[in-house]
Amino acid sequence: MSEIGWYKSDIKLSDMTTHRSNIESHPCFEILKKSLEMVAKEHKGNLTNYVNSYSGDKTPCNLAINTPEFSRGIGIKIDTNTGEVNFLYDSYGGYEKLVQDLTDEITQNYIAIALIRVMKSRGYRISEEKSEQQTSITLVGVA
Repeated sequence: MSEIGWYKSDIKLSDMTTHRSNIESHPCFEILKKSLEMVAKEHKGNLTNYVNSYSGDKTPCNLAINTPEFSRGIGIKIDTNTGEVNFLYDSYGGYEKLVQDLTDEITQNYIAIALIRVMKSRGYRISEEKSEQQTSITLVGVA
């Protein structure tokens, strides 16, 4: 049987009090969106605001990505009370590994973007080198 499942992520948005009614105004929402955009670009996918079940039922969410290899999509649902970020998707049919890899990429991108922003705000210089295979980031301490 196929259905959309909710899977807790390691990402949690802080200080939700001023952003409950407009989650998109939260600074970390923009980082989440950028993370999904990066994965979408790398996998030739696109962003939406819903995911599909195996049977075609749509489930709305805050953000979602679908790719040619997983067209049902992986969504992000944010609890506006706690700031907890959950992934939602239907991996029915043997897609568990692919979906796990994609959610790991989203999480890694989120952490990298957040780290870069914090480091820049503290006076570190950040250089980024891109190749076809990967992007590497170099942090340089400023005395």
